[in-house]
Amino acid sequence: MQYRWEEIDQLAEILEAEAAGQPIDVERARSLAEKLTELCPDIARTMHLVIDRVGGTAAKAVAA
Repeated sequence: MQYRWEEIDQLAEILEAEAAGQPIDVERARSLAEKLTELCPDIARTMHLVIDRVGGTAAKAVAA
């Protein structure tokens, strides 16, 4: 499987920022995770977890 390291690195940076309590671009995180789901099917389950989590984050931000 040929991974797209650029997208993985970008998503990792976003998730590290989130873990550090910094604001993140949830749309970019979701977009990268969706793209990686297609490009790297063997990590699709993990990417769906990311999509679900940032989707929940976006919903909470809108509700607040």
